[in-house]
Amino acid sequence: MKLYYALFIAILLAIGISSCKKGNSDPITGKWQQTKLRMYEFDDNNVISYDTTYLAPFTNLDYARFNVNSTCNLSSDHYYYPNDKEGFPTTPQAIPQNIETWKYTRVGAKYALSSTSDLINPGGFDIRDTVSLINGNTLLLRVSNYGHGGGHVYSISDSYYTR
Repeated sequence: MKLYYALFIAILLAIGISSCKKGNSDPITGKWQQTKLRMYEFDDNNVISYDTTYLAPFTNLDYARFNVNSTCNLSSDHYYYPNDKEGFPTTPQAIPQNIETWKYTRVGAKYALSSTSDLINPGGFDIRDTVSLINGNTLLLRVSNYGHGGGHVYSISDSYYTR
């Protein structure tokens, strides 16, 4: 009788473990720590008007967590600015932790991020947020923004994360 009981428990454990793996099969699922940020902008002539890369000060509060329910939590504790753009601070500014929740959807080899709110884009800007796996341990979150303001502007922020 003890053998049947032990076999029954083993089968339940095997079912439980295998069902957990099915819900976590997406390669981006889990927590990713930010390691790098590059911000750059193109003008009307497709010339880069600024290009700034940050390798610090990233902390344990700078992360992207992709959940099994197709939501993503983006956390940060600094504002980052383009260094060579007039009127902006030259160093990152510490802020209280900010966490935003997004939805993600697989589109081919990439993932598209979309807002969880129903806010309407008031300025007619075209914003695209995509996530790509560079390799098994590095993830790229690209925010592309095309808008107007003294001419047409195309700005990109590339955030790099590792496991």
